[in-house]
Amino acid sequence: MTSTHAVTKILKTDTQGRIRTPAQDREALLALYDQGAMSGAAFARTYGLRYSTFMGWIRKRRLRSPADPPVSLFREVVVAPSSPTGLMVELPLGVRVRLEHADQIPVIAALSRQLHEASGC
Repeated sequence: MTSTHAVTKILKTDTQGRIRTPAQDREALLALYDQGAMSGAAFARTYGLRYSTFMGWIRKRRLRSPADPPVSLFREVVVAPSSPTGLMVELPLGVRVRLEHADQIPVIAALSRQLHEASGC
C-alpha cells in the first residue's frame, strides 16, 4: 500500500488580495537571481512574479545594505562573430534595443543608466 502526500503551502494575502511572499522566500529568490544570468524581466516571468514587485524587492535590499557593491547593469554575453542581425540588448524596465554598430554603445549605455535610475534600482 503506497501513500501519496501532497505538500501544501498556505499563501497569505493582504487586504487587496495580493499574495504575500514570506521574507525567506523573497531572499531565496533574490539569491537565485544573483547567481544566474537572466535579466530581471526574464527572471520575474520565469518565476511568476510581477516585474515591478521583483524590482521593488531588489531596491529594498539595496537600501538595507548600501555597502554592497552595485549590481552590474550588463551581463557577459558571447556573440557569434558574424551575426547579421546585430545584438539584442535588454535594458531595465524591459526595454530592448538592437546594437548593430560599435558607435551605438555610448548611446545604449546612457539610455541604460537613465532607465536604471527611472526604475528606482
